[in-house]
Amino acid sequence: MPRQRSAIADHRRLGGSAEPTDLVAGAMTVLIADPVPSSRERLATELASGGAGQVIQADSVRAVEILIENSTGGQLALVSLGFGDPAPRLIRGLAQVPWTRVLAVALSRQPEPLLAALAAGATGVLRGHPGGADPDLSGRLGRLTARELDVLRLVAEGRTNKWIAEQLSLSALTVKSHLARISRKLGTGDRSHQVAVAMRAGMMR
Repeated sequence: MPRQRSAIADHRRLGGSAEPTDLVAGAMTVLIADPVPSSRERLATELASGGAGQVIQADSVRAVEILIENSTGGQLALVSLGFGDPAPRLIRGLAQVPWTRVLAVALSRQPEPLLAALAAGATGVLRGHPGGADPDLSGRLGRLTARELDVLRLVAEGRTNKWIAEQLSLSALTVKSHLARISRKLGTGDRSHQVAVAMRAGMMR
């Protein structure tokens, strides 16, 4: 059963996250840093049911700072830009722990916060508020072909390109081409960004 933890001002509850491993869904430790309780809880529930091994929640700037000071890191951190000016500093700190991938969750399309987050070390950007309704996500997923959906689902399960190619009777080059098209259609960056989108869409078993 996936576990959920709340990051509070008590370092004894913040210091035991898993060491970084390959991005295999069942082994992933995911951090949700968001000051809005309802959004944070909804996304935590979605990720836990979607296959994240452990979900840690941080509800304040100080909670994230304590996590940075005491944690050994994890595989995926989602940091809401709703924290305002401290957000880039938090992203930089998490990336240095290290958290393998740190994604900024954008509340708007204003370029300045996005550029600041990327400059601080964010490996990608998720549009829309964490845990909030994202009708655009369904629309973007609807643009994927059946084969692209198969590839995305297997990526979300932590499979390698070679494994996916063998499973779907494709060449490795064809799998790479599918991944490139998926990235263009979904607006995702690297592999972990695609995993995060698949989690939000409930595609992980």
